[in-house]
Amino acid sequence: MITYSPFTPIAAVIFVAGVFFFAGCATKKPMRPTNGMKGDPREGVANADSWYIESKPTDGSLPYSCSFVEFDERGDYLDFRQQRRSWEKILELALKERRKLLVVIYCHGWKNNSQSGNVVEFNRFLSRLASSPEIRQRQLRVHGLYLAWRGNVVRQFVNTDSEAFRQTTKDFDGPIINERYSRKVRMLTPQWFIEQVSYWSRKGAAESKVSSVPSARTIFTAANAAKHFSTPDWTNRVFVIGHSFGALMLEKSLGQACVGALTDQWKWNQFQTTNDLPVTVGTLPFDCILFVNSAAPSIYTKELADLLWAHQRAQEHSHQDSSSAPVIISLTSSADWATKKAHRWANVLAPIYPSLQRDYTEGVLASSNSATAVPVPQSYFYEHTPGHNPLLVDHWIRALKTNELPANLPNNIADQVFIPNLSQLLRHCYLKSSQKKKSGFH
Repeated sequence: MITYSPFTPIAAVIFVAGVFFFAGCATKKPMRPTNGMKGDPREGVANADSWYIESKPTDGSLPYSCSFVEFDERGDYLDFRQQRRSWEKILELALKERRKLLVVIYCHGWKNNSQSGNVVEFNRFLSRLASSPEIRQRQLRVHGLYLAWRGNVVRQFVNTDSEAFRQTTKDFDGPIINERYSRKVRMLTPQWFIEQVSYWSRKGAAESKVSSVPSARTIFTAANAAKHFSTPDWTNRVFVIGHSFGALMLEKSLGQACVGALTDQWKWNQFQTTNDLPVTVGTLPFDCILFVNSAAPSIYTKELADLLWAHQRAQEHSHQDSSSAPVIISLTSSADWATKKAHRWANVLAPIYPSLQRDYTEGVLASSNSATAVPVPQSYFYEHTPGHNPLLVDHWIRALKTNELPANLPNNIADQVFIPNLSQLLRHCYLKSSQKKKSGFH
């Protein structure tokens, strides 16, 4: 009898074949199915399996909640009732309960899905928002919308001993993810190895398949539902966050969806010589869009930035108010190895792609001695993520030295650091809202 060790060529071939099999399997069933139900989950449906979850506060404060919408490998809805219920719930909170809403729409990244540890971390973030003094004083209702896709091709590891897991379990009176979708051991298992080499499969899905019409439809529908049904004394806030490949998906889907809404605001009748037509002005239903450690090729960031610069110039030329335009921020940690190293290694052959055989000569880089354009290979923008492409970065955040630190700093604990940061942000939003109302903009 001939036996083979795990490192023989035959075993290697079988392992690689298994990797591509798992990476290529399509998502067929939702992990949080509605099973035909039209409203909220009925009694008996566990939070870990629900498409809508709501915390159960015991101190008289408002609950926070989260809806889930899942997409298949081609970007279509796995369960359309999830999408319908996601915006219906916002209408109920705004119209029936007359709540002042703070809606956070989130798209996760690589190695996650609707039953991963990222669900726990996102809801812990919502918990911090809801329990902060700024939010509680204004009686704001915090609601999240979790956009889920197949960011992991195997069962993911979930740390059930984490602070976030313990706190969300307490908040919801039970776990919010089902353990049958997770594994117990983090590293050095066959599933862990498959996760690492699934980069190309998951990047391809996020870049070319899942970032399609349904995801943009879900975001715009939920955001418009929140904005159109605000209370008389409060304009509902909508924040959109994308992490890793989730940021890539948002740049692709939202970028294309925003073109019509933005160009509709441009004052086209300045080109009319006779019979001037009235201008139809629309606005994007977002207050802020945040990309965190975006794993997108920075070519997509450049394309979106070009559109936004054109939008700003068009507003300036027509003397239009730009204060209603959403702020789009892409924030990347210099220590994030996936966007700094892994992305470059995975796309090292970009310079030989036929589709990237050209140079940018306008609006990218100019000589320091003149306005002469310096050619930059388009492949350079594909090889680098936005935060690691110095041609796109316009702000650098550095660590302060000891003698530069302000007085009365909070302890370096997540909850304590969160509160002062939020206080400054929300105060700015509130003042901005008051100024707009005074000046006639609503």
